[in-house]
Amino acid sequence: MTVTPEILKGMDIFEFLKLEELKDIAKLAKIEKFEQEDLIFKEGDKAEKIYMVLEGRVSIEIEVYPRKRISVYTMTKGSFFGYPSLLRVRRFTTHARCLDRVKLVTIVADELVEKIFKKDCRRGYLVMKRTAELIAKKLSDTRMQLLSCAQY
Repeated sequence: MTVTPEILKGMDIFEFLKLEELKDIAKLAKIEKFEQEDLIFKEGDKAEKIYMVLEGRVSIEIEVYPRKRISVYTMTKGSFFGYPSLLRVRRFTTHARCLDRVKLVTIVADELVEKIFKKDCRRGYLVMKRTAELIAKKLSDTRMQLLSCAQY
């Protein structure tokens, strides 16, 4: 299966870009498949790709005790995750576990930055701005999750 600009347009990180602006990004994208319970990445892994859910659900989890994780939020169709690959940190601080069979659209972050954003700073700025908005929402969701846990 080839990743098309139309597929990318359905992803929250790219939904504001025009189809024409997604053509060269689509050429960098790949489809990866995972089985239920597969770990896509774990805390401490080097972050190299961004991920977007095409099919299935992915649980983003934090480790609260050794080998005991809690789900902070669930990524569904159109959701972007893996933002540390776009930052200097370059390490994941969470685990990503498949709740179902999952198909992801993946892009190597360095390729996205070098081949697209450095040549078109406007698109780079807009995608990073959208990334910041999505991170802010995830932080808010995480806060609400932690508050609900504290009530017990």
